[in-house]
Amino acid sequence: MSSKKEELKAETLEEAGKLVERARKELVKTKYMTPFKLAQRYGINIGLARKILKMLEDEGILVKYSGTRRSPIYVPKGKEPAFKSIGVGVRVGEKS
Repeated sequence: MSSKKEELKAETLEEAGKLVERARKELVKTKYMTPFKLAQRYGINIGLARKILKMLEDEGILVKYSGTRRSPIYVPKGKEPAFKSIGVGVRVGEKS
């Protein structure tokens, strides 16, 4: 019985690895990405989407641009907009 569980875990991890590779290639082409948007695109739960986005941020592929810890907004590295969003609907200066 434990061998079946191990096989399921291995398949799940393998599928997650394939998903991360696919996200790595596709997310550099997007304007921005949120956990909700990623979850909708790939049919995964939001918790997994957050982990994937955080991992890609740690790798330097994405940059956390704005948002709170509950709703972060990521942009591809090098494609940050010239303005920084502060609060709701307020834009000031250039991003440093």
